[in-house]
Amino acid sequence: MKPCVIFTALALGGYPGTAMGVAQSATLPGVRSATAPEILEKRDAFTCYGSTNTSVSDCQKVISSIQAGAEQNFTLFSNICAVWTEGTCNVRLCAQPYVTRPVNRTAAWLATYINSPMLDGCISGGKKGVISDHPNINSHAGTYRLWVS
Repeated sequence: MKPCVIFTALALGGYPGTAMGVAQSATLPGVRSATAPEILEKRDAFTCYGSTNTSVSDCQKVISSIQAGAEQNFTLFSNICAVWTEGTCNVRLCAQPYVTRPVNRTAAWLATYINSPMLDGCISGGKKGVISDHPNINSHAGTYRLWVS
């Protein structure tokens, strides 16, 4: 896996454990996208990969902190990430490089996608997970990546 460099600064008006940063996309060798459960939009794909000792309860705390601001909107510009960390759980929502318009997502959307399929399908099975709005998760195609590890 290519190293991922994140420069982090505290987000203004954010929640504890929330930060904004700049990231380079990581390439996941051998990752293939899978068709997601019906709660994902038709164009979205996710995959579980590698192994992790991430605690489900830590990720549930991240979900709770995101849900506390359920009406909050996140606007991310090209190559910018919103990052949440709680114990062993790390969540990153990143706008892909080269997007020409900001990526807009709500806290409710984010909490839903972290919970299922990421938490239910990947983390609970000891794997990391990533969701994309493009089936080629390893490429720069699409507008976002949601990583849970």
